[in-house]
Amino acid sequence: MNHLSNNSFTHLRIYAFTLWSISDQSMQNKPNLPDNQMNITSVNTTNYEPQTMNHTNKNKPKTKPIKPNFFLFLTFLCPGYNLTMQDWTIQKLLNWVTQYLTEKAIDSPRLSAELLLSYVLELKRIELYTQFDKLVSKQQLDILHNLVKRAGQNEPIAYLTGKTEFYSLQLEVNPDCMIPRPETELLVERAIEFLRKRSGTQFVCDLCTGCGCIAVAIARNFPDARIIATDISASALDIAAQNIEKYNLKDKIALLCGDLFEPVIPQLDVEKFDLIVCNPPYVSAAEYEKLDKNVKDYEPRLALYAGQDGLDIYRKIIEKADEFLKPDAALMLEIGYAQGPAVKKLLETTGIFAEIKIEKDPHNNDRIEIAKKLS
Repeated sequence: MNHLSNNSFTHLRIYAFTLWSISDQSMQNKPNLPDNQMNITSVNTTNYEPQTMNHTNKNKPKTKPIKPNFFLFLTFLCPGYNLTMQDWTIQKLLNWVTQYLTEKAIDSPRLSAELLLSYVLELKRIELYTQFDKLVSKQQLDILHNLVKRAGQNEPIAYLTGKTEFYSLQLEVNPDCMIPRPETELLVERAIEFLRKRSGTQFVCDLCTGCGCIAVAIARNFPDARIIATDISASALDIAAQNIEKYNLKDKIALLCGDLFEPVIPQLDVEKFDLIVCNPPYVSAAEYEKLDKNVKDYEPRLALYAGQDGLDIYRKIIEKADEFLKPDAALMLEIGYAQGPAVKKLLETTGIFAEIKIEKDPHNNDRIEIAKKLS
């Protein structure tokens, strides 16, 4: 090294130190997941974080969340930043979005990542895995960036994509209606079982239909049903109409806007019903204040809140049920996990039901109440 000048030697030392710093920084920011799980090629970067920032521990979480690679973080959250230096494949994006949503404590982060990517890329979920190495365009990255950021702020994935799965159906949803829950499928299942034991055309009333999930699921699985579905929200009924049209059920389901039975005209619309089903608002005042952020801040209060004790809508339905039920017909209600005894008492008080049954969901919570009218 005698032929090198002192100045050149100094430059070499600086260069070597820089390489060491880059390598050290890369290791510090490497995602805390096994390489075979992340399947993301490591990229050595310099530290792009401003050196003037005050690195205090004031805002650091007490736990140690998984930290994504800083380069990937900057590239993804700033779509116009260094995109030419990083090719984003479906596999890399799936891993990164899952990691990001995990850090944000979002429920089912992998599923959420799959749903968002499927929506942006217009692919089925299974196709994400058969096209792992497919490159994602900058335009698609920009769209995904916005959706992932909103998902990280607890906005429901169903509202971000405008659709959800219910009873093996893909339904349209938006913030004007509540997102159907898997637990409500039990109500649909029992309704279909009841109708299949009867002969001839069966007249069904679906109260508080929302996006029409219950009405559409019943009509798709029991062709002899003729359904009147009501809701107090005209905006929710617009979504229900889209789902009815999507599955070609306009000749089987009629939508009426109004409060519960209010828009139904006896003799004109139907004489009486063989079955009344309803998943009403049933959240009490105390429960409403404790709802998860992704529910309370985004889903319509009108579809959730039901007075101080959460029983207001049940009282109104049960008070009118006798006028709209045929002999030997059934009333089926979804209920809150602690409302079984209270709703059963309301039903017993009417004296019109021969049998009242509370059924639990797969999580062993009270979920539906089935009351069969006296013959």
